[in-house]
Formats: sequence, structure tokens, C-alpha cells
Amino acid sequence: MKIGFIGLGRMGFALASNLLKNGVTLTVFDIQAAPVGKLVERGAKTVADPAILASEADVVFTMLPGPKQSREVLLGEAGILAAMNRDATLVELSTIDTDTVDEIHRAATARGIRFADAPVGRLATSADRGESLFMLGASAVDHDALKPLLLKMGSTVQHCGEAGAGTRMKLINNLMVLSYCQLNSEALVLSKALGMDTRKVYDLLTGTTAVNGQLKEKWPTKVLGGDLSPGFDIALGFKDLTLACQAAQSSGVSLPIGNLVRGMFQLARNAGYDGKDTSSMTEFWAIANGIEPLRI
Repeated sequence: MKIGFIGLGRMGFALASNLLKNGVTLTVFDIQAAPVGKLVERGAKTVADPAILASEADVVFTMLPGPKQSREVLLGEAGILAAMNRDATLVELSTIDTDTVDEIHRAATARGIRFADAPVGRLATSADRGESLFMLGASAVDHDALKPLLLKMGSTVQHCGEAGAGTRMKLINNLMVLSYCQLNSEALVLSKALGMDTRKVYDLLTGTTAVNGQLKEKWPTKVLGGDLSPGFDIALGFKDLTLACQAAQSSGVSLPIGNLVRGMFQLARNAGYDGKDTSSMTEFWAIANGIEPLRI
């Protein structure tokens, strides 16, 4: 089976690397030369045009920054759907909006191309270790065909429903994940203002029902360890919150906390936090309140 992979950013590179480690014949494409070069050194093939990749592949994975890029790469005049063979399969791994994923699904179906969406869960470091979770939206037949391939990139495949359901599940998941970023930050900054020891506070919060995966797994290795490098960039977090709030608006549902957290992320972006990890919301709120950054 010939596999194509388009989009080699932080997550895409890790996922493509895992395919290579597991013996998959892989052709890759990205507009940045550096990640392409690294994967070619590991045995991948590359091409000058994504349309060539699409025309030669049985399955194409796309992992792109957002809806705009997905539309351009997949649906544009030079989009890869026009180059893919009938009965080939397109798997959208990107986190995009519901309207875009539905439009891609319709366009693929009209061309006789199988379509699934499988946004990625867990941390970027999880992807490095081959432990990603995939929220798969696909028919039962496509689920059975794709699951073994997805498990060459990660450790868990959750079948969320038909095509498009994966994207919807990812927006729900990230609404909670990113809201925790704000709540964790407020609690920790308050603890510092009250003169508490950050390590003791962390140990207590991760030993009660206040615990959440972000605080327990991410905070000690990222912001509380002084590492603000982006496992999940603030700018991408803001994008995902925007997508969730837009989906709610389209559905006639109110998201008061989601919209508030989106506004908090915008404040952090305005303060120069693009390019930093979402856990750096704790750093942002500490500095905004005249408190030294928290460490354990």
C-alpha cells in the first residue's frame, strides 16, 4: 500500500516518523524543506508537487494548520482531491471546522474517493512516542481498513461515528482541554499570591477530584518546569477555541465559559505569547498579576 502524508509540522512530523518506523512505504510533502529532508534521510520519498503525491497514493493523510490551509490543499484549483484516484482514501488529521470537514467529505464522495477524519488527541510528546489517540469519523468499513494503519502512528483509535464525527469530537475535547489551561492557571496563581508552596499545591490538586490531565501530565514538564516551548501553541489553542465557539453558534448553543476562555487566550496572544505552549497561560497570568513565574 502506498501512503502519502502532507503537512509535517510539530504533530505531522511525529506521525509520519512513526509510519516510517513501522515499515510503511511513505511519500511526504511540506512547503518547509527541513522536515521533508529529515524524513527522506529516514527512508521516505518526496515529490515536488502534492498533486503528484496524491495521484500515486492509496491513502493520503493531511495534517495542516487549519481550515484555510485544508481548503487550499484539498479543494483549491490545484487541490489534491482532483488528483486522487477513484477508490483511494483521504484521511484529514487536521483540526478544522465542521463546515469545512463536511464540504471536503461531499467533494471527496462526488469524486468516488473514500473519506475519513481522524483528528489527533494527547500531547505532542505522546505523538513522538507513538502514543497518539485518533478520533476517527468513518464508515464501519473504512474504520476497519484504517485502524491498523492509524495504529502504526499511535496507540488508540476511538471510532466516533460517520465521517465528520471525528472533527466534532475534537472540538468538544479541545474546548475542555483549553478551558483547563485557564482554570489551572488561575488556581496556581492564586496559590502563589496566598503564599503557598507550588509543589505542595500541585501534589494536592493532582491527588483530589480537582485533577485534570493537563495539570497532571503537562504542567510539571512544561510551564512549571520552565519550558514554554510549544507542544501545543497558544495560537493554535486560540484557533481551536474559535472553531468550538463557531460550531456552538451555528448550532444555536451558548458557550459562556468557552467564549470567555477564548478571550483570555486572545489577551495572551496580544501580550506576545504566540509561539509558546498553552500551559504558558500560567506564566501570562502570573506576570499580569505582578507575581513571579511559578516553578516546582
